[in-house]
Amino acid sequence: MSVATKQYVLVAPLTYTGMTSEGFTYESEGEVAVGQVVKVPLGQRQSLGVVIATDVAMPKFATKMVSEVLDVAPLPRHLMELAAWVGSYYYASPKAVWQTLLPAGITRKRRAAKAGVGKEAFTLSKQDQPLTAEQQAAFAAISTGSDTTYLVQGVTGSGKTRLYLELTSAQLAAGKSAVILIPEIALTPQLLALFEASFPGRIIAFHSGLSEAEKHKAWQRALEATEPLVVVGPRSGLFLPLAAVGLIVIDECHETSYKQEQNPRYHAIATAAKLAQLTGAKLVLGSATPGLPEVYAAEIGRITLLKLTQRIAGRPLPTATVVDMRDRQVRGANHFLSTPLIGALRETLGHGRQSLLFLNRRGSASSQICNHCGTVTLCPRCELPLTFHADELKLICHICNYRSAPAAVCPTCGHAELRYLGGGTKRIEAEITALLPNARLARLDRDSADPKLLPQLYKDLHSGTIDILIGTQMVAKGLDLPDLDTVGVINADTVLHMPDFSSAERTFQLLAQVAGRSGRGAVPGRVFIQTHTPDNPTIQTAAKGDFWAFTQTELGQRRQLGYPPYRFLLKLMFGHKQQATAISQSQAVYDNLKQNPRIKVLGPAPAFHERAGGTYHWQIIAKAARRSVLLEIAASLPNTWKTDIDPLNVL
Repeated sequence: MSVATKQYVLVAPLTYTGMTSEGFTYESEGEVAVGQVVKVPLGQRQSLGVVIATDVAMPKFATKMVSEVLDVAPLPRHLMELAAWVGSYYYASPKAVWQTLLPAGITRKRRAAKAGVGKEAFTLSKQDQPLTAEQQAAFAAISTGSDTTYLVQGVTGSGKTRLYLELTSAQLAAGKSAVILIPEIALTPQLLALFEASFPGRIIAFHSGLSEAEKHKAWQRALEATEPLVVVGPRSGLFLPLAAVGLIVIDECHETSYKQEQNPRYHAIATAAKLAQLTGAKLVLGSATPGLPEVYAAEIGRITLLKLTQRIAGRPLPTATVVDMRDRQVRGANHFLSTPLIGALRETLGHGRQSLLFLNRRGSASSQICNHCGTVTLCPRCELPLTFHADELKLICHICNYRSAPAAVCPTCGHAELRYLGGGTKRIEAEITALLPNARLARLDRDSADPKLLPQLYKDLHSGTIDILIGTQMVAKGLDLPDLDTVGVINADTVLHMPDFSSAERTFQLLAQVAGRSGRGAVPGRVFIQTHTPDNPTIQTAAKGDFWAFTQTELGQRRQLGYPPYRFLLKLMFGHKQQATAISQSQAVYDNLKQNPRIKVLGPAPAFHERAGGTYHWQIIAKAARRSVLLEIAASLPNTWKTDIDPLNVL
């Protein structure tokens, strides 16, 4: 009769046990491997956990037994090491890290099913055209280079996706898997279709549009795969347990959605760089407008810069016209559309071609205002203007989701002179319908982007059954429509004047990216940038498409003001139901931090949305030349404070 092997293991539970907890020692009757997912007793209840060490000496204290070893293979060693790195680099608790890495519902028994592209209905033909000379040079540099990270700065329409496909093909042939990250679920059907056409049966789609069961099956397929696979999805795709990763691509690497806003507040670029280091994979960052930190890293030789300067088939970049909306004659009788833009829309529609209208906001109107006394209708909990949604006939708060019916009379003065200011995609849609009643319209924003409907939207766009697409930031990300000739930017100033160090960078990226959607077919593209600040340098360089001129100017300002990439930032956030408490606690922490000679402290100040969900939010910004100094500060604060190391903004 065999005797069960007694083993002592260290387990990181998926229950909060402190920021610096390294786990707890448990006893196991059978052999357990590092990376095994287990159930363990924790206090009066059972908790899931991950075995992080098995070479634990017999402790001098009493231990509890591992309750159950889940019937899943151990996680790959590199994923275990990546989890430990995320926790320390972003000052995140083990619970937060492992809840991010493991799929929800991992304990549920599910019927075996192949997890692949899922229910996506959108298809495209395989891209097998020869590489251009620039693409071939980039492919050779990445394939044979000794560096880990490559920044591919390619103008819009230069064929970055074609390069990704070729790099992926080479890795699959070598027996290695590839991870292709995209910033937005709206791009998933299009990119999935391209990769599925090239690598049928090898694709794992992993995004928020999947159900819990579909995500679990995709995760399990990655864990149990015996052949190399291709993961396509947003930042969470980094954590699928693939055995051997040879390539990581971060497409549209400038996008802010690659930074997670909840704990752990990791950024996909830094995390992918660590994953590439652990696996020996190549990391490719692709964008027409890379972020300034990546441009700076290339300038100092930390990563390799490769450029794609020409569009496919020699097509020209679109021409841009800056429209001064201060001019009443240019603005015309319409609220949001200038006379030149309306003329271009009519002409494009008459030629049977497509147009795109970009609006950097949601809702049918920015606010409800009284014409008599000037009162703006505010959210009673957040004290921010409510947004009118025409389809629901509701005023909605986009911070806490408070909803109310519009009032008939002003609550302040009693006059029935309430009207709506601003315009969202629905308001623009109504205006276009009145101007061009025969145009077939579609909207793409966060309110209308149902993942189940996106494949059909892409089908309609590619088949030409949509004449004008109206959308928010989602339409600026990677759309490739050969029949799209005209682009109109309704208000280029929305982000530009936000009180943040990255506002100019975000504005340039948005304008350059949305402009790049046009002119990818046989007809040259044209862009109309409507603005109330036409002489602003960011607007002017974006209109010219001069990315490198913009980066040099902006990097100079960042250096002078002490912002990334020349300094590291830590955002400290405190919330309380009582405003006085939020202020006093923030002031106390600020007074303590300003004594530290290694940092510069800004604040304390109310957050951009000071009152949200009935809580007052205040914040402090700390700058330092060394990142480790900021991590020390984060670790020194009580748990009532939220910390964000390397924030993308200070709003």
